Amino acid sequence: MDKFDYVIVGAGAAGCVLANRLSEDPDVRVALIESGSDRNSRKAIIRMPLAMVTFMAPALAFLGGAKFMDWFKTEPEEGVDNREIDLPRGHGTGGCTLVNGQIFIRGQREDYDEWRDLGAFGWGYDDLLPYFRKVERFEPLLDKAADSHLPAKAERDAQPIDPAYHGTSGQINLAHIRSVNPLTLAFLKSAKLAGYRFNSDFNGPRQDGYGFYTFTQSNGERVTAESAYINPIRDRANLTILSGRKATKVIMNGKRAEGVVWQDNDGVTGETRGAEIILSAGSFVSPHLLLLSGIGDKDQLAEHGIPLVHDLPGVGENLQDHLDVSVEYLSKSRVPYAASLRALPQNIAHVANWIFRRRGLFASTTADGGAFLSTKGDGRPDIQLFFCTAIANTQNAKGFSAHGFIMHVCQLRPDSIGRLKLKNADPLEKPLIKYNFFQGKSTTQALRDGIRISRKIIDQAPFAPHKDVELSPGMDATDDEALDAFIRKNVGTLFHPVGTCAMGAGPMAVVDPGSMRVHGTSGLRVVDASVMPKIVSGNTVAATYCLAEKAADLIKGNRRSAVE
Repeated sequence: MDKFDYVIVGAGAAGCVLANRLSEDPDVRVALIESGSDRNSRKAIIRMPLAMVTFMAPALAFLGGAKFMDWFKTEPEEGVDNREIDLPRGHGTGGCTLVNGQIFIRGQREDYDEWRDLGAFGWGYDDLLPYFRKVERFEPLLDKAADSHLPAKAERDAQPIDPAYHGTSGQINLAHIRSVNPLTLAFLKSAKLAGYRFNSDFNGPRQDGYGFYTFTQSNGERVTAESAYINPIRDRANLTILSGRKATKVIMNGKRAEGVVWQDNDGVTGETRGAEIILSAGSFVSPHLLLLSGIGDKDQLAEHGIPLVHDLPGVGENLQDHLDVSVEYLSKSRVPYAASLRALPQNIAHVANWIFRRRGLFASTTADGGAFLSTKGDGRPDIQLFFCTAIANTQNAKGFSAHGFIMHVCQLRPDSIGRLKLKNADPLEKPLIKYNFFQGKSTTQALRDGIRISRKIIDQAPFAPHKDVELSPGMDATDDEALDAFIRKNVGTLFHPVGTCAMGAGPMAVVDPGSMRVHGTSGLRVVDASVMPKIVSGNTVAATYCLAEKAADLIKGNRRSAVE
């Protein structure tokens, strides 16, 4: 039986980074285990940015996107009318980068400094900035003409990109949207009239303001963790990719990890042995594997008849995610994207534009721009706005038939803290997940204020030729009670789960921040978004790439120290 130096479980953003970096040493043998399929990044449905709206829509499953999804669900949530919230995750080499919205946001300096202050020493913003730069190939700094098509030229010229905050030789190509819908210009003008500042770079020295998002795209195509980190090195003789294998348990010898048990698509069970086991399966699967392997709260393990390997009560706790609601409008104009009969000629042109030039609607996610704003007036944004130039989105694909637009309101730092627990000892059963939305000190106020800010922006003159009827919450929903009812009925997450194997030094910490090792064990590490002690103020993929790059250096440093 083959034995590897490193066995990585999960080929999402973090797992792909680790597979690339750890296999740089030709004397180190690396296995990458993935439950989904491999070689996904060249498929048209993956490369086309707009195709993201098909992945989570059952009515569009015939297009093939459903095979790249793995679905979880919360238990009934008391704070949101006892609803069960769907929680999709990416499935296949590339993980969630196969299906996400491609928006690349680091978050705020304060986020990472708080990680450090919570006990994740060495993980402050200044510690991580070199790794953020290492990840990036920031196209606007490499090609002065790259952004020549963007509106707001005067504002952009007044705020040139600071190269001290960006890299130009990393694996992840970052670019602004190639074809900007004219409605985005109305959003920019309206945000200015509403009293907010323009920001040319949300990942620069300050995050607040409105502007254009940067995307994990290159030449109008999606960039995935697979295309960026695996495809360039997949022929390395010391890298073995084991796809179609669902990990079911970590093999423990006492408190030392020695391998992984898996089951393939035909139900055949096998195992892969390694000197080091690294869980990079995400915030739902990584803690679930630890629990199934006897690492977690002793009472929970005893309840399900799982022999205790190490009592670690923080496993599965500290679950956090971004909360999101959307303000939706019908449009009087045909400027917003839609699949209507009236728009058929221009949509045919859009198809041709993407096929031959990689531009137009299909090179877009419809969320060209947005804003980071403070509802408290303290300067530190606590909401994120996503302005979408179509009603259709990942939560509402049926909206494609009507011309309209959406303002998503995301609460960046919600106070809801949830948990993940075993349903039973069957590794094929999904775990029990509860976010505790709007429980304890968690309130709806930030989202309520964000809805009112969205309306303030949309009510400005540049939207007058377009704005028709507010579909939701609806203009009758004006007071706090009505908005709260709307939020509780409609709020979801932005599919950014973190925190369930939090790194730190306290009694509820799961991972050592200096080595990524699971406390109380040897030969076992966790590297993915589950190790974040607190959620960052923005889309989490950038932070995940960054932490994996740093973790790779820590792991390689640990190996050198052991050899020496």
